[in-house]
Amino acid sequence: MAEATIRFSIQTPLEGASFAILARHWQAAERLGYDSVWLDDHFYGVVTPPSDDALECWTLMAALARETTSLRFGTLVACNGYRPPAVVAKMAASVDHISNGRLEFGLGAGWYEQEFTAYGYDFPPIGVRLRQLDEALHICRRMWTEEKATYTGKYHCVRDAWCNPKPLQKPYPPIMVGGGGERVLLRIVATHADRWNFGGSVADFRHKLAVLEAHCREIGRDPRTIEKSWFGNVIIEADEERVQRRLAKRAARAGAAADPLDQRTIVGTPAGVIARIREYVATGVTHFIAMFGRVDRLDSTELFAREVIAAFR
Repeated sequence: MAEATIRFSIQTPLEGASFAILARHWQAAERLGYDSVWLDDHFYGVVTPPSDDALECWTLMAALARETTSLRFGTLVACNGYRPPAVVAKMAASVDHISNGRLEFGLGAGWYEQEFTAYGYDFPPIGVRLRQLDEALHICRRMWTEEKATYTGKYHCVRDAWCNPKPLQKPYPPIMVGGGGERVLLRIVATHADRWNFGGSVADFRHKLAVLEAHCREIGRDPRTIEKSWFGNVIIEADEERVQRRLAKRAARAGAAADPLDQRTIVGTPAGVIARIREYVATGVTHFIAMFGRVDRLDSTELFAREVIAAFR
């Protein structure tokens, strides 16, 4: 059996970043050979102060698509509660055309209650938000594949809704669903997703993958048709001394010892990072979406591309 293709991508934090800086970052990612770049879907800072600048992700993606030519991109992940699903389907089809078929469609249930409340959205319990997400994905897929979409759910409905032009990608842009909820979320992944994203440790992935495979068996889907992706912080430095300095600073800010920070973070020299990635690959993960920190600093982004991506190509 041929060895799986391993893909490498970047999650771009938006807080405090101008359009010009983000455009340069995307262009650098394209030049360095990353497969895709992902934006978050927040209206203001989550980690940084809420007053920091934060551009809206969908309008931003449409603009950044024109600053690149081959780089794929998406939202990790867009919040279903912020926009009606039929409108999102129309937006996604439009962005797919603007980018000449490079959109990755990420959608999730949303989690940031403060932001929901600030922008006037209801924040129902997680069970409701997950059922809303499931209905939204049904609507998006119908909007993209049927002449006119009709769907009546408990939370969302459309009636004879046109979505022309359809997406360039057929049958539609790859769908990414993120999260690890075992009873409902992973069943939504099995039902709808082409990509699944999760930010856990190697042990977490082994457990969650078994749950996902069980959901796939129940609905008659081959779990190998779902790409498994890891998402998290990557701390990479050229030598071990620099790694330890970075860890010490991070631990001091977090108020914790350095070792626990390594559980869900890939940390090390290039050789160490490659070894950690291979542990994930052994569980079935084939896509790694890294957060390197500030987008105006490219040292880690360049080192990772030069030493790590090259080792898998």
